Amino acid sequence: MSGQPGLIELQFIDMTGQLRSIDIDTERFKNAIRLGKIVDGSSINMKPLEKSDLLLKPIMETYFQLPWNSDVARVLCDMYEPAQKVEDFGKEKEFEISPRYALKKMIKRIEAEGYSFHTSCEMEFFAITENRPYDRAGYMAPPPMDKIAPLRREIVKTLSKVNIQGEYTHHEVSTGQYEICFRHNEALRTADNVMTFKYIAKNLASMQNLTLSLMPKPYTGINGSGMHIHMSLFDSEGTENLFFGGGELLSKLATHFMGGILKHARAISALAASTVNSYKRLLAGYEAPVYVCWGYMNRSALIRIPSFNSPQLARLELRMPDPCCNPYLVFAAILAAGLWGISEKVDPGAPWDKNAYFHHEGLDVIPATLKEALDELEKDKLIREALGSSLMDHYLKIKRREWSEYQKLYPEWNPNEITEWERNKYLEFF
Repeated sequence: MSGQPGLIELQFIDMTGQLRSIDIDTERFKNAIRLGKIVDGSSINMKPLEKSDLLLKPIMETYFQLPWNSDVARVLCDMYEPAQKVEDFGKEKEFEISPRYALKKMIKRIEAEGYSFHTSCEMEFFAITENRPYDRAGYMAPPPMDKIAPLRREIVKTLSKVNIQGEYTHHEVSTGQYEICFRHNEALRTADNVMTFKYIAKNLASMQNLTLSLMPKPYTGINGSGMHIHMSLFDSEGTENLFFGGGELLSKLATHFMGGILKHARAISALAASTVNSYKRLLAGYEAPVYVCWGYMNRSALIRIPSFNSPQLARLELRMPDPCCNPYLVFAAILAAGLWGISEKVDPGAPWDKNAYFHHEGLDVIPATLKEALDELEKDKLIREALGSSLMDHYLKIKRREWSEYQKLYPEWNPNEITEWERNKYLEFF
């Protein structure tokens, strides 16, 4: 790629997990690297109107020129409180309710305990044209039945150009649905990669006059889209997978970590399945979890232990999250619950070896609506402490408003109806 870009797109992530951006020229970018860039935080529900300014500082390791337009570069930014005095210039504090900051704080905590947290994500999505799925193919269908195969491959190739290594990609179960999974990395890097994936994939799809939608359940009667999170604790150097247990497959550390997640799963759902529409995906029979349990290879369980043939690949797979979630908040909550599970030596119970959709005696149930999930989150002291009360209260306020908007139009909850309100709110914007 030759030449310098004329514009740099400063990107940052709001509370709901949506990417926001502002373009600046190269001269202003040089200043932004040193001093930051002030933006209006009130218009994206991050700050009050009377104290609206928000300071963005570029994270230079996320900088790259757009592979499809070298005249533009992008860079993710951290959010800071602007200095109120001249002597505080350059000493600004990170914004208290920044989702990325919440994860950074949790990562510092695990580093102090001698761990590193590695994650990868399965990104499922629909390609849509004229309000319908782009093709009629099914699971792992090859081209030409899989009409989007060239675009999927282009997305993976483009990701590799910006140092995000795709592991595999294929057609998913539903018509017009696909999956791209990228290689595991340290959790903050993975969360950044999730946001970069969304940006790249949506742009490349748009160039082909397609809508790439991460909405969890755009259509009834078929599987929705998840963002399954694979996770392991490694040693501080990131070389030894501490979830591997030898003959037991999983270590005690792994099972206690899992026990903590299961105990806090109902609260975590408000972050991992963060939209009204999310709970129309979490229904029995659609390869999405409904019951709080774990099992080896069991795709009806909340946490699945995938088969692995190397100690480095021992991991948990949390199947509740969907692509509309804010990955920074979800990773932070998972870490809080998992570390608590380790400290309390929480027993996750016996693995569930049955189809939980049909055999669920004695199992707890995932919340059925966003409201129910938010109620669980509000009373979870552990996650409140991890995220911070200010962030938690702000998130609850935004999400309760979202639920209220929906309920005013649709007072009766129907998990089998995808409303016009949901499509307008989620189909294109996530």
